[in-house]
Amino acid sequence: MDKNETLKQELIDARIQLLETVVGLSEEELATAVYSEETVWTVADLVRHLAGAESSMTRLMQGIQAGGSGAPPDFDLARWNASRIAKVKDKSHAEIIQTMSENREQLFAFIDSLEPADWDKEGRHGSLKIMSIGEICEIIASHERQHLADIKEALGE
Repeated sequence: MDKNETLKQELIDARIQLLETVVGLSEEELATAVYSEETVWTVADLVRHLAGAESSMTRLMQGIQAGGSGAPPDFDLARWNASRIAKVKDKSHAEIIQTMSENREQLFAFIDSLEPADWDKEGRHGSLKIMSIGEICEIIASHERQHLADIKEALGE
């Protein structure tokens, strides 16, 4: 398998694991608090966050591919995440799952568009770290896995 296919398979595997847990959850389960440090993030909020993060990171990588520098140096990731969740708060869980599917299709189309030299192009990620397009792609799968582990723990799985 080439790099594109290996990465896409990693993303598929992470998504399957996530969907096996979050599809079909009850309203009560979706309302379960996962994080509660500064603000409460529920299971539903984390699913919304993952949908928004993938879309945002895909757009970020498209900008880097086109020669952009990535996120601005003063980017506030916490504020951005909160605003993305609030923006889709009224969407149903099923709509968010559908959005995740559409976002994954867009990410795969982007991956398929990459030339070998594009993988090493660097820009500022939302974390303010300078990363290559390849590293940002890999973060999407690990990001889903990390939040899935947190969701499972909150649900007692």
